[in-house]
Amino acid sequence: MAEILIDSFQDVIKVVPVLYLIILVSDWTTRKIQKGSPLFSRLSRLDVPGGAVLGIIPQCGISVAFAKLYGNGYISLGMLIAVFLSGSDEALIIIGAHPDKLPLMVQIIGIKLVVGIAAGILINLVVKEKRNRLKGCGLDCDCPKCGKHKNWIVNSVIHTLKLTLFLYVTVLIIGFGVNQFSEEGIYTLLGRDTFLQPVLAALIGMIPSCFSSILIAEGFIKGALGFGAMISGLLANTGFGVLVLFRELPVKKTLLIILLLQSISILVGEIFYFTIG
Repeated sequence: MAEILIDSFQDVIKVVPVLYLIILVSDWTTRKIQKGSPLFSRLSRLDVPGGAVLGIIPQCGISVAFAKLYGNGYISLGMLIAVFLSGSDEALIIIGAHPDKLPLMVQIIGIKLVVGIAAGILINLVVKEKRNRLKGCGLDCDCPKCGKHKNWIVNSVIHTLKLTLFLYVTVLIIGFGVNQFSEEGIYTLLGRDTFLQPVLAALIGMIPSCFSSILIAEGFIKGALGFGAMISGLLANTGFGVLVLFRELPVKKTLLIILLLQSISILVGEIFYFTIG
């Protein structure tokens, strides 16, 4: 019980500095856009390729940050998907800790980059959304959400604390659920050398916790998961990003994004399963 409480706190606390920074920047950007600044147009030029590259950074806060940016309407759906697909959480650190696995780490980065960029570009071509669909609060916002504080730094602190509490409670619930199964039990559930393994790995990878990506990476190193299943699981992993989407977007839209991520992850995982194993 105490261990789960502490582990959940340690998982969430790591993303708080990045989360606060991005909320602070978001509020500042909102004010600039409201004043007619061309900043948004300049930032949006990075779009999918820039998002995919930033997503590689092994830090839980990256997916959280971009989920928040998408919720406030600053980035495209394709860029969000590119960040999610290329994101590796702590998995790259786990794999990189084994010197003989360094070529594998580079290979995974390459695959996730290519898949993230390709999927993001395709999604932006097919899905047309309103750019600049701002929901974020500006300096003079007096809505209940901002507690009628005029100071945008105070607003950012309040917003960060609320979102951190939401993340902690959710991760805590997930931690209690995962605690019912040992790692070996989960690996047994995933099975060995079947075409269903990438599907199950993608579902495990979607668990919004640093634990899931570490589990997938360790599973491959231990030989419990095939290459296709590992890729599927790591592509589906979004860290805490998906939790932020539930907080910022309608449930239906968030579920559609999750379905899209799962479909892409499973498809790529199955391709590697049937070609490599």
